[in-house]
Amino acid sequence: MIENQSGAAATRQAIIAAALRLFGEYGYNAVSTRKIAELSGANIGSIAYHFGGKPGLMRACALYVIDIAKNNIGSAMLEPISAKMTPTEAREELVELMVRLVQPLTPNYDQDEISAFIMRYIALPSEAFDLLFNEFIEPLNKHLRQLLARATGRDENGEDLAILTFTLLGQAHYFKICRHVVQRSLDWDGIGQNECLKLRNAVRFNVNAIVDASATPALRRTPVHEDAV
Repeated sequence: MIENQSGAAATRQAIIAAALRLFGEYGYNAVSTRKIAELSGANIGSIAYHFGGKPGLMRACALYVIDIAKNNIGSAMLEPISAKMTPTEAREELVELMVRLVQPLTPNYDQDEISAFIMRYIALPSEAFDLLFNEFIEPLNKHLRQLLARATGRDENGEDLAILTFTLLGQAHYFKICRHVVQRSLDWDGIGQNECLKLRNAVRFNVNAIVDASATPALRRTPVHEDAV
């Protein structure tokens, strides 16, 4: 759902909402501008007027999704971490960022349509992939790697740390992107406050366990068997 607006802004937002849904469900090549216009209730000429055509509309959809993602976690989470951040502070921020990534999007947005769009367009190289990667995914990856490196005392540029970062991201994104699988498997009617609390607690436990298992001995909070590192 996109916030109510009026006039030209409302038309533009209605077109983005329709295109986001159709591009995510059917793919870019299978969707015509006429179909987008029909679903949005706008004149087909409005697509060219507002976006310059179908490629521009796809770009607008990708940027819209990026803006939502940034608002969901905070733009500061896409910036380099402070050189003065301590290992304890890095661990705490890492845990809270991972918890935030599990949270559902604000109710003002249709999470299913956004999830479908992201899943489709991070799967194959395209302009949408490049935008999602360069403007959100890679900055977030770098921020997480820096936090994990500071919290564990390991090399920020090491390939093993980069892979470990992806394992952290994977669990958070599964709960968000595949939440219907989680709901059905756990026999939940939805993911409300109680369910979110359970997910947050699980993520906190997992992140702390991974940090302890990966950290240098001086930075571990709990003893770890060497064969678990």
